[in-house]
Amino acid sequence: MGSIWKAVLSLAPTFLVLLPLVVSAAPGPAKYATLVERQDVAESYDYVIIGGGTAGLTVADRLTEDSAYTVLVINDGILDDSTDVLTGGQAQFGSPRMYDLQSVPQTELGNKQIPVLIGNIVGGSSGVNGMIFHRGTAEEYNYWAELGGEGSTWDWEGLLPYFKKGVYFTPPNEGLANDFNITYDIEAAWGQDPNTRIYASFPTYESPLIKIIYDAMKSMPGVEFPVDGCAGYHGIIWLPTSMNPDDFTRSYARTGHYDNLNRENYHLVTESKVNKIVIEDGVATGVTFDSGNGQSTTVRASREVILSAGAVHTPQILQLSGIGPASLLEQAGIELLVDLPGVGANFQDHGYLPSVAFMWGQQPTPPPVTSNGDPSTMKTPGLGAFLGMPAISPDNFVAIAAKYEQQAIGEYLIEGLDQTVIDGYEAQKKVFARAIRSANVSFFEQFLGGGAGGLAINLHPFSRGSVNIDPANPNAEPVVDYRALVNPVDTDIMVEMVKFIRRFMAVEELQQYQPSEITPGADVVSDADLATWVKGQYLPSLYHPIGTAAKMPRELGGVVDENLLVYGLQGLRVVDGSIMPTLVGAHTSMTVYAIAEKAADIIKEAQQAAS
Repeated sequence: MGSIWKAVLSLAPTFLVLLPLVVSAAPGPAKYATLVERQDVAESYDYVIIGGGTAGLTVADRLTEDSAYTVLVINDGILDDSTDVLTGGQAQFGSPRMYDLQSVPQTELGNKQIPVLIGNIVGGSSGVNGMIFHRGTAEEYNYWAELGGEGSTWDWEGLLPYFKKGVYFTPPNEGLANDFNITYDIEAAWGQDPNTRIYASFPTYESPLIKIIYDAMKSMPGVEFPVDGCAGYHGIIWLPTSMNPDDFTRSYARTGHYDNLNRENYHLVTESKVNKIVIEDGVATGVTFDSGNGQSTTVRASREVILSAGAVHTPQILQLSGIGPASLLEQAGIELLVDLPGVGANFQDHGYLPSVAFMWGQQPTPPPVTSNGDPSTMKTPGLGAFLGMPAISPDNFVAIAAKYEQQAIGEYLIEGLDQTVIDGYEAQKKVFARAIRSANVSFFEQFLGGGAGGLAINLHPFSRGSVNIDPANPNAEPVVDYRALVNPVDTDIMVEMVKFIRRFMAVEELQQYQPSEITPGADVVSDADLATWVKGQYLPSLYHPIGTAAKMPRELGGVVDENLLVYGLQGLRVVDGSIMPTLVGAHTSMTVYAIAEKAADIIKEAQQAAS
């Protein structure tokens, strides 16, 4: 692991990017849906779901609500009963909870390789993430529908019912809300279905120093303070946590959609790596997976195969099954069944600068508060800035938008891309040239605690990477290339973020605390010098990979249609973060839950249509 990553991991307890360290009592042993050994898997199920992560378990739960339908979930990783999955603890790299993956060297980052951090346990990345639990703005989801074609319902209005269905919201306690001005709008943003077991809640404690930063942000032009950051608008917002409000433990896909269900029609098999999807005459009819001792097992799906392996492994499984770019599959010696050039393309992740660091010369005195909460209930940063480019760069955002939209067709994309994929990116470019000019598309994220400075996160990078099989060794882990900062506008935007943080630290309200800059340093002034510093510090993954099986028209490089069915086949859907055509300005787990909830209803409608 490189030195810069060791430095980032040393900051994890402070910035809570990865797994926060907390202290909390863990609940007793859970009852499961039916956990089966590989040799006991039935010959056939109505639905076979590849991947027991955030989306896969959600869909499995919803489909098995009707006892008439049988579901098998195949998960590569283990069912981890360790208490620190629930209570927190720093990420265990190289442990069975995480895939051990590295990107290819990143040319714009001095050829650094980047760890690709995704969960491998039952529950997927929802079981190892930082527990920040919110959603993007209405405008960002409306872009999905715009890119999806006429009549698409994958917009804010079409997704909001599933955001509400998928999460049970518990407001902060009254004392905390009053002390810190934590506001919310249940009617506009939230569900409170007592049958929902995925929770969004708040700790009982926040650092009083947050109040100083919160009030100082009011001096920044163009910065909004919406009532609820999950009601379609961003600004300075309070961030719920994916946390059970009763015992302050992690709420994740396993606890919400697997534990305590005890359904005979819901089977899970673990430590079973899928080799390929079985396709017969254009129909997905089953799945082949490792059954131990070098043997494989094929299980049939009488209705559908649902691929929920995540944005890194979903394209790999499609390609191994003969679905993907024709030239790549030919190199790998895999029989081409469906030529879909978009499989593995359009790869995106949130990127960030680990620290635009300042220090106080005079330590602030904590403001008085009346609430008396427990600091151990804090799992994530409570307050965040999620801001559009007009607020971040009021003098330069118009010029940045013009520079971006004037880029030549296909410029900065992977050489040799199919024209459909290029056309899809051009469609995205038209959307995001507008987004740069919008006040309600969040490009910048920063956690706001009581400290000075902090991370600077780019929520909409324009560089596009890829996730593909290695033609020389197709069954090895996929080849991941972020292509970080290949599009120079990404560097321009990061430079503007550094300048915004500097302007904020210079507001009058903070001068009594004598802030002084540590990194990049007061001597790094020009845009060119800042760009050089950015390239030396930038990390292209906040562990939110998406886009590699995009829900877009096939002629725009799309992989799945409006109903998440893979083009050119019957009986195969993709349900996970890979279907997102573009990133949203939010941590992605809540959005993946909503995708899965909507997909489950689509599948149920197909059941009714077939009956």
